[in-house]
Amino acid sequence: MMSDSANELANSIEISRRNLLLGKDYEMLKSILSPNIIYIHSNGAIDSFQTYFEKLKNRSLVYLELEYIDILGNLFDDTLIITGKMNAQLILGSEEKTVKSIYMATWVKDSQNRWIMCAHQGAPRIIQSN
Repeated sequence: MMSDSANELANSIEISRRNLLLGKDYEMLKSILSPNIIYIHSNGAIDSFQTYFEKLKNRSLVYLELEYIDILGNLFDDTLIITGKMNAQLILGSEEKTVKSIYMATWVKDSQNRWIMCAHQGAPRIIQSN
């Protein structure tokens, strides 16, 4: 159910994830991502837990700036679906890129009652001018 408390939870979770990515605290980031995560980037690339962290570790994916906006949460018992927009400056491979995307992330409570992300799907955001 979409509610103010679900939206607050979604914003809190995404602020935490943003801070870990920008702070390059990948060990803590590992603790909030499922080892079975399916991570689909807005460019269509698909990562597993292992390949995502390999990219972060070898610096072929580096977040320089990261902003989440219009975050909404939809809570179903132990599952939280988050939708929103992302703006980022990042290094992908050896190129600096600007990314504007929309995304949906699925978070579930694990056996220790902690929220972990188990799926992420991004898509390019089309910016229309009037």
